[in-house]
Amino acid sequence: MLRVFLGWRRLRLLSRMCFAVCWRLPSCCAGTTSGHCSQLIWLRGAMGWHGMVTAEPLGRGREDGLVDPAELLPALPGPRGRTVTGDSRDESSGPRLMPLLLIKMINKSRGKILGVLALFLVMVWYSIYREDSFLKDANPIEHAAPLGLTGPFLLGSYTRDHPLFLQLKDYFWVKTPSLYELPYGTKGSEDILLRLLSITHYSLPESIQSLKCRRCAVVGNGHRLRNSSMGETINTYDVVIRLNNAPVHGYEQDVGSKTTMRLFYPESAHFDPRTENNPDTLLVLVPFKPMDFQWMEAILNDKKRVRKGFWKQPPLIWDANPERVRILNPYYMEVTAAKLLNLPMKQPRKVKQKPTTGLLAITLALHFCDLVHIAGFGYPDSANKKQTIHYYEQITLKSMAASEHNVSHEAVAIKRMLELGLVKNLTYF
Repeated sequence: MLRVFLGWRRLRLLSRMCFAVCWRLPSCCAGTTSGHCSQLIWLRGAMGWHGMVTAEPLGRGREDGLVDPAELLPALPGPRGRTVTGDSRDESSGPRLMPLLLIKMINKSRGKILGVLALFLVMVWYSIYREDSFLKDANPIEHAAPLGLTGPFLLGSYTRDHPLFLQLKDYFWVKTPSLYELPYGTKGSEDILLRLLSITHYSLPESIQSLKCRRCAVVGNGHRLRNSSMGETINTYDVVIRLNNAPVHGYEQDVGSKTTMRLFYPESAHFDPRTENNPDTLLVLVPFKPMDFQWMEAILNDKKRVRKGFWKQPPLIWDANPERVRILNPYYMEVTAAKLLNLPMKQPRKVKQKPTTGLLAITLALHFCDLVHIAGFGYPDSANKKQTIHYYEQITLKSMAASEHNVSHEAVAIKRMLELGLVKNLTYF
């Protein structure tokens, strides 16, 4: 409403300026015929005292094609039967003569009027363009990137038809069986997954589902967030996606306090998710192996905990509301590996590489959101052995040496997305 009001006021101002230019034409007609100037000058006087009425038939003309007001006056009857002459004009002469002279002036000055009108339209367009440019610079999150144009070039068969979370109805009875094992499919894990999906949910909150334009911020765990003062900006997004066990309390000024979704796997789960999330936060399990399903089922059903099969001991107590738990569709892990990192779906056991949760979250956001901004992504230079990689702990890049993640390969993928305009970086990369 504010933009419409400001645009209307600007339109009125520009129209007055344009009318003022036309109004001053008689004072600048030194190069025109004296007859034409006399008509314009008299017309300005008539318009100043009277107004516009219905036009009458035009009277006699002069040799130069112009009509002198004095020649028209005798033919016009005055009020109460009086005759109006050139020497005795009464108050009724102005309204009768003005439309006749206006029509004649328009016929003779059509080029000038069209020129002024074109100038007026250009001024209106430029004014609106300047306002739009200012709004884009002042509040960039209101303007989404052209995802529909750039997405296919990077993600290949780009589609939003795949559901975000697994559910019994769509996954087991409607869609074809999965072709891959975890983490790129669910082949061989159907039985445990069937039991797990029967106690979890898959829906999105109505407040997010009903949005016409979803503005999303994917918050990484990188050191770049420390002392960034990005917290207030991050909280303004419709959807805020966080990763693993990255804390919020104590870092609100830099990372914000809003969490819409938190992606995690058992080894990265916080034993009390309520301390670092909002009450309505969706806790999204990213399954990398069948043991992840078993851990989740044991936790939610309070069964005997599973200890083997993890590279790091997951929490044995995980105080979460099952209604807030979701199981991420492995399709997004497949797209991240195949389209962004060019990884084969079947790899030798000794050379296995997997996408990080951060790159997976960006891929998920590109399918789910209309606008995607990222913050806290990027690792230190490989030569910098002392720089910490997270904003909340002191571990260095050395801890990533034995992982199954190729961070340099992922950095290239993120830079490519930035170059294409798929995402925008809120922190430096």
